[in-house]
Amino acid sequence: MNPVLLKELRQSVRNRYVLAAYIIFIVVLLIVAGVQTSLAVRESWDNPQSVFRTGKTLFMTVHGIFAALGVLFVPTYVLSRIIRERWGTDLDLMYVTPMPPSALLIGKFGSAMAMAGLFLSAALPFLALSYFIGGIDVLTIVMTILLTLEVIAVLTLCAIVVAIAPMPKILRGVAQLGYVGLLVGVTSAWAAASAGLCETGYRSIFANRNTCVTLVESMAAGLSAGALLYAAALAGFRPAASDRMRPFRILATALFIVWGCVAAIQSQYAYFTDFVDVWVGLLIIFSAGMIVVGLSERAEPGMCLRRQRPHSPVARALGTVLGFPFRTGQINAVCWAALMLMAGILASYIMPSAAADDGMKFVRTFALNISGYAHTLLVLWRYFLRRKGMPCASLWWVTGVTITIITAILGPMSAGGVDGISYMVGYLFAEHVPVTRLYVWNALAVLSLLPALIENGLRHEATPS
Repeated sequence: MNPVLLKELRQSVRNRYVLAAYIIFIVVLLIVAGVQTSLAVRESWDNPQSVFRTGKTLFMTVHGIFAALGVLFVPTYVLSRIIRERWGTDLDLMYVTPMPPSALLIGKFGSAMAMAGLFLSAALPFLALSYFIGGIDVLTIVMTILLTLEVIAVLTLCAIVVAIAPMPKILRGVAQLGYVGLLVGVTSAWAAASAGLCETGYRSIFANRNTCVTLVESMAAGLSAGALLYAAALAGFRPAASDRMRPFRILATALFIVWGCVAAIQSQYAYFTDFVDVWVGLLIIFSAGMIVVGLSERAEPGMCLRRQRPHSPVARALGTVLGFPFRTGQINAVCWAALMLMAGILASYIMPSAAADDGMKFVRTFALNISGYAHTLLVLWRYFLRRKGMPCASLWWVTGVTITIITAILGPMSAGGVDGISYMVGYLFAEHVPVTRLYVWNALAVLSLLPALIENGLRHEATPS
């Protein structure tokens, strides 16, 4: 059995916070079930028809408590534990262990889901009681629990990615607080969404073609997000000398291609006309974010990756052309994300519904501003900041802080009525900036990188592998 999973499970069982949360959870369930049952019995004397809703009301209440605890507590617990491990004295222990990186990730993720299962086991008697009382079917109970577990799994993987992301302690604390705030919002949103689905009933949802397809694709989208987060977390646990980002980029490219085909097919039906706009918007925003994140990858390939290059000139040329964007490296990451951004922007112009949408124009402006900042910071680092000793690992959060500060300055000025801010290149929420200026900004920054890239490429070719 996975030793990391065993260690995490043992420590979770002995943790006083987990024990306290479990005891409080059971006590709250007992109180809520008792109060609701007594109120239902009392109400049934005046309105006998209310008995038919008692089971559904009890289930929605118990499930809401379980979902709130699972969504809030489990990811937060995993996030805090990993952060404490990385801040401790054994910072590099997880990178020198002989175990494969996947065992580390599966152990931490598996222990988190086991903890969610522990809380679910405490709620199962009350969920079964709601079925025996009546008013709710087994399909609704099973589907609601499965969707809740999927939400918990995705948020837990996201917590692991946030915990292992390289950043200073102050920003890590801010990110931790921000993520907890996100969990609070997701908890309230999912409680409302699950209650609405329970009111509709999953039999009715699956009986209708449009709602059935929407639900199945929503679950598939959650699994796709979980797969991407798993690949990103696995890259964080793998050694820095390995080509650790290649699986993530290949998976992300494949998923966007598949979902693009699905969006193109479903756009022929009236019920799914907005699917194309959603796909294009997600692709553009995701690509712009990946440009920023890619700035912090290593600037030069290590000796291990150089030895892996094929010796044949033809194979090396094909590998350079086809595989270059997918390899781990700063320029590789920016190239891959820029290609995806170009594909998304091109799709936004080609597809009629997206091209005529004002919201899509705002998304293009928003993403091009982000990529312009990222490319400019990369140029500054390559020619100036690198010589001052600034590590490339800090580039992604420096870019984020720069964008945040400039937006915080320009936003109140635009809201205060200062003329010209909404037309200014570099303001993320500009509404009237000519898109041509944004393209020129990005193109000039990319062209400025060519001399450094050519020089580095010639030097690497001259270095014996």
